[in-house]
Amino acid sequence: MMARKKINKLHSDRRAENRAVMRFLLRGVAGVAMIALAVWGVLEIQSNETLPIQNVEVRGEFSKVTEQQIQTVVSQNKLHGFFSTDVDAITDSMRKIPWLETITVRRVWPDTLQLTVTERKAIARWNSSTLLAVNGALFNPKVESYPEGLPKLFGPKGTEHSLLRNYITMSANLKRLELQIEELIMDERRAWAVKLTDGTTLNLGRKQTNERLQRFVDIYKNFTVANKEKPAVIDLRYTNGFAIRWEKSLKETAIKAQLG
Repeated sequence: MMARKKINKLHSDRRAENRAVMRFLLRGVAGVAMIALAVWGVLEIQSNETLPIQNVEVRGEFSKVTEQQIQTVVSQNKLHGFFSTDVDAITDSMRKIPWLETITVRRVWPDTLQLTVTERKAIARWNSSTLLAVNGALFNPKVESYPEGLPKLFGPKGTEHSLLRNYITMSANLKRLELQIEELIMDERRAWAVKLTDGTTLNLGRKQTNERLQRFVDIYKNFTVANKEKPAVIDLRYTNGFAIRWEKSLKETAIKAQLG
C-alpha cells in the first residue's frame, strides 16, 4: 500500500510540474504574441497608407500672405498618414515665408492637418533694404509687398531695437503737434537726426535727445506763427537754444530759447 501511495504521489507531482511548465510556456507565448501585436500596431499606425491626410485647413488673419501660398508650401512636403506626417518639417518649411510670424501645425482627427498662422506687422523700413516688425524683429519679404508710407529708420547693425524704442517715444511726442517722422537716423557716432514729413530736419546730437526734442515741441508753435518761412533744419544741439536754417533763404538764425 505504501509503495502504491508513493507512486501515485510521484505521478501527481509530475502532473503538477507539467501543468506549471505548460502554464509558463503559455504565458510566454501570450507575452510574445502581445509584443508582436503591439509592434505590428505601431508599424501599422506609422504606415504612410494608414488614415492618409485628406484636408489642409488654414486659420488666421493675413493680408500679405495668401492661403494659396501657404497651401503650396505645405504641398511641397510629403503628406502621408495621420500619424506619419512630419508636422515639424511642415512647420520649418512654413517659417521660410517671411511675412509669417507664428505657425502652429496640428493633426485633427481623422484626416485633417490644421495650420494656424499670424502675420508680421511692419512698423518701419530698416536701412532701406529690410523691414522692421513691431516686436523689433527684422525680416526680408519681397520689396513689392512692402506697405506704403512706412517711416525709414537708419542705424548701425544691432541698433534696431534702440531706434524702434526712440521712434515710438518721439512719435508720441510729436503727435501733439500733428507732426510725423519720415526718417529717424542714428549715425556711426551715435548722433540722432529726425526728418519730419513736412521736410524739416531736427538735429538732436548724441546726448539728451528726448529733452532736446521736448524743447522743439515746446517752442514749435511760437516760431512757426512768427515766421512765414518753413524751417529746413533745426539744430537743437545747444544748451539753451537752437539754430534754424530756413527753407527759402537758406540763412541760419541762432535763437536763444527762454525756457522755464
